[in-house]
Amino acid sequence: MNQSVKDLWGQFKKECLIPHDNYEAWSFGNSPEMADELLMHVLKGEKTGTSSLHILYELSSEEEKLPEVGSYSVLLDGKAQAQAIICTKVVDILSYSQISEVHGYLEGEGDRTLAYWRSVHRPFFEQELKEYQLTFTEDLLVVYELFELVFQK
Repeated sequence: MNQSVKDLWGQFKKECLIPHDNYEAWSFGNSPEMADELLMHVLKGEKTGTSSLHILYELSSEEEKLPEVGSYSVLLDGKAQAQAIICTKVVDILSYSQISEVHGYLEGEGDRTLAYWRSVHRPFFEQELKEYQLTFTEDLLVVYELFELVFQK
């Protein structure tokens, strides 16, 4: 954890009377530019959902846990600096083919349609799977997390 994460969490914890230090810190996407762009959508109130491939939680060497309702995350920008805190409100696990227009809208990206969601997530998921020599199919499970922005820098 870098100091910006500790500082933002400490400020949030004090102001909101949070009695614990249970949180994760991470950034969206796979590049500093993507992290900044998606974070901007969160800060504007446009992005309240995010999705990831379920299988990657099992394969990750970092033993990343599935998101849980009520859990907090410190969001990092493209320079790994803490900018905001979100709280998970809903976690859905469903196949890629079952992602709905609502899911696409809540992701807050592009024109907020399911077609846009598919146009950016499929290539992103395919790229992530390449690292494990796995092939994308529409039957793969997606972890869809609905969250609320609860604190920002």
